[in-house]
Amino acid sequence: MLESRMMDTTARDCMPCKKCGSNNLVKLKGELTASYPTIEAIKTAPVYLCQDLCVCLDCGLAEIWIPPKELELLKKSKAAPTT
Repeated sequence: MLESRMMDTTARDCMPCKKCGSNNLVKLKGELTASYPTIEAIKTAPVYLCQDLCVCLDCGLAEIWIPPKELELLKKSKAAPTT
């Protein structure tokens, strides 16, 4: 029973693809390190996310929801002084 739930990649929580309108989506476990792409951002720690993501198997668009705690960390790292 547990094994079958672990292998469930159906996209019940995913809306149709925003890019191509397809319903051919899968829900995957994702690990992401988010940081700003500037030289000044090196001074701030990246934000680590372990979240589900929805991926369109037709066009490749992926969507992720960032929880409030991690979103706040991203906001703080953007506002961090760069000197």
